[in-house]
Amino acid sequence: MAQRYGFFQYLRLKFIVTLLRAWVAFGSKEKQQRDRDIVPPEVPKENIRIPSRERGRYIAAHLYLPVGYSDSLPPSKPLPVLVNWHGSGFIFPLLGTDALFCARIARDTGVAVLDTDYRKGPENTFPYALHDAEDVLQWVSTQGHRFDRTRVAVSGFSSGGNIAVVAATALRKQLEDMNIQIILSFYPPVDIAKPPEEKKVPHAINRHPVWMLHLFNDSYAPDVSSRSDPTISPALANLEDFPPTVALITAEGDTLRPEVNDLAERLITGTKKKVINVILDGVPHALDKGCEGGTIEWTQRERSYALATNLLKESLK
Repeated sequence: MAQRYGFFQYLRLKFIVTLLRAWVAFGSKEKQQRDRDIVPPEVPKENIRIPSRERGRYIAAHLYLPVGYSDSLPPSKPLPVLVNWHGSGFIFPLLGTDALFCARIARDTGVAVLDTDYRKGPENTFPYALHDAEDVLQWVSTQGHRFDRTRVAVSGFSSGGNIAVVAATALRKQLEDMNIQIILSFYPPVDIAKPPEEKKVPHAINRHPVWMLHLFNDSYAPDVSSRSDPTISPALANLEDFPPTVALITAEGDTLRPEVNDLAERLITGTKKKVINVILDGVPHALDKGCEGGTIEWTQRERSYALATNLLKESLK
């Protein structure tokens, strides 16, 4: 059941989030255009509407296919697939901001990439975003003519990285017809139960204000007592629930880095899974979005995307 707000609490959150959405839509245009300008144009992209569990409702998604494939020229056998969730702070409608990553992965690995939307707070609190993630995965499992269900990967950025970790743990256990082999999670919040005031790094870069982190958490999971649930804070998931390969990519200047590193260390010491824990030096949260050529962010983005490419080739071969 969805978590509930008091009437005035919802109005306050709705007002602030509406202002922030307008600010982000206006202020991020240049960065988003910078990324769109270098999306490989030869990669086929299709707009998909995936049925939701709510009758008559659909989940928007973008399907990126390897070069040479399309609906008119389908592959001779099902393709491995990567399902991706974008960053949003759990509040921003930013489907499409991972287009550069998705198109490059499709081009460089031969993997189909499904970049999917999910519902945002405060209008739709936990667990609606996870319901959408589960519905997408269930839909993928029905598409045996398109996707090889034995070679599935999940990925996500920031809050989408949180959803990807939950998909690779709690949701993965429910998917009998699908084998998620690898997760790629970029700078995710994995311990929402930990107060934002306690999230610190020695040299934070472009740190989110503490009030904004509270806003993200309150918009997604207003019931503070629920935030230790592993489907909200997947750092607390059973370690054996993770897939065979776990790649956690964080930024040195991101205050979310310690909780991700703690999860990586637990996986390394407590399991025999392949764990890749990469800290990108000298960059902030969302380092890969809107990079300018010649900057350290550009260099570290290229490093992280190359790592993702190689791991997917290795895991989904």
